[in-house]
Amino acid sequence: RTEMSERDITEENIIEATDQDGNPVNFEHLLTFEYGENFYVAMLPVELPDDMEEGEVLLMRLEEDGDNDVFLPIDTEEELEGAWNAFLEMYYEDDEDEE
Repeated sequence: RTEMSERDITEENIIEATDQDGNPVNFEHLLTFEYGENFYVAMLPVELPDDMEEGEVLLMRLEEDGDNDVFLPIDTEEELEGAWNAFLEMYYEDDEDEE
């Protein structure tokens, strides 16, 4: 998780996920990227949950279950650190390309 600058949220980049209790939760999609043998998604909550601070980024591993995408927590600190570094590199590379 990290602090991100304020961004425009549009309907095209909103992901609706289901939390542990089966409630719908909306996230702003920032980036889908590959690291190692897995794909990951970086997103910001549209409505801030109690356990997150404003601007914190959530990283989840992305897997397919039939026709549905499933967001899974990252299992180990090593995997999280590697995915996080890959996200930062790609995210800030995209920002530099836009300038």
